[in-house]
Amino acid sequence: MDGMWGTSEPCPATAWRRVRGLLIWALAAGAFAGCCTHKTGGGVDSSSVEPYVRVAETGSNIVKLQIAAREFAPARGRGPVVWLTGVSHVGDPGYYKALQRHLDKQSLVLFEGISDRAHPSANGGAHAMTSPEGVSSAGDHSSLQSSLAASMGLVFQLNAIDYDRPNFRNSDLSIPQLRELLANGAPAQQETAAGERFEGVLQMMQGGSLFDSLLQFGLRFLGTSSKFQALGRLALIEVIGDIQGDLARLQGLPPDMKQMLEVLLQRRNAQVLADLRMEMGRVGRKGSIAVFYGTGHMPDLEKHLRQDLRYRPSGQLWFTAFDVDLAKSGVTDSERQFLRSLIQQQLKQLRR
Repeated sequence: MDGMWGTSEPCPATAWRRVRGLLIWALAAGAFAGCCTHKTGGGVDSSSVEPYVRVAETGSNIVKLQIAAREFAPARGRGPVVWLTGVSHVGDPGYYKALQRHLDKQSLVLFEGISDRAHPSANGGAHAMTSPEGVSSAGDHSSLQSSLAASMGLVFQLNAIDYDRPNFRNSDLSIPQLRELLANGAPAQQETAAGERFEGVLQMMQGGSLFDSLLQFGLRFLGTSSKFQALGRLALIEVIGDIQGDLARLQGLPPDMKQMLEVLLQRRNAQVLADLRMEMGRVGRKGSIAVFYGTGHMPDLEKHLRQDLRYRPSGQLWFTAFDVDLAKSGVTDSERQFLRSLIQQQLKQLRR
């Protein structure tokens, strides 16, 4: 059998077994993008919010992962325009250039970024931090997500977005704050497990662990050929598209991971909303504020923006994070269906 699956290269099943866990865990390693949806007693239900992720196909050969930036205006005409600008943490350079242009147009950008320091508001307001130094769960820019991006011929968000802008402000919790939150509010055994899970994810993303080394090895394998890169992109598109960027859709996740994800979403979103309220008066009704966060945060943020602050959707932009040209990369329809079937099997187990 010639071609990609010839005698010198592994068969589809063997190759995918090597990378399928990597791709699922690469998504989990992006847990700081957060994800968990909850129904409320009234008003807007975050589970009914339109997705911020979609998969688009151009003809039969090009498959695209697209991320939404949704515009909101105050229902009573009082206050600035607010953009909920979702982001994929890995993408094409052109994707981040388009996002940068969009963000640079806004009066203020409240951006995601976990650091080892206290939230800036503790030192005199959201203006205390203006650069991404020390920000994000990745620490340095050679993180797991950076390796994942490179393995598929993409770039990592922190390497592509220029945060050193006068209108950029960090709006997030610190690692010590998250540790404290994970140590409270749940049964003792679950608290311990969630805290350990959080520390494990931190270590994995910062590098140096045995698991990180195994992941890095697998990702290097993924980047050994253009066809493997294309299959990796396609797999990531299939996974993210299926769960709509929301890990909470995987009901089979362990309880401690669910608790960790809930803290990472609910409490961080609460900080963003507090910063947003504080900044609205300063920016004024003629200005605009962008909330620049991972897509998993957006349904809950939109729910609160509409229900608590009385904002309404007024526009929408779709940005293509990355795509895969099936014909150019030599991925056949049967290979795509095989890959989709394997992914569905994996996700089915995580939904139980």
